[in-house]
Amino acid sequence: MLGIAARNGTPISFWRFTRYGLVVTFVTVALATPYLWLRYL
Repeated sequence: MLGIAARNGTPISFWRFTRYGLVVTFVTVALATPYLWLRYL
């Protein structure tokens, strides 16, 4: 994926990937936690 992005003129650095990945992770955890808490407790 990084090679394709670089060929198209949009290189993605490790830190940029990490920054976006952390946002996605936090949103996913924030949405899943209440659901799991209500479903199983």
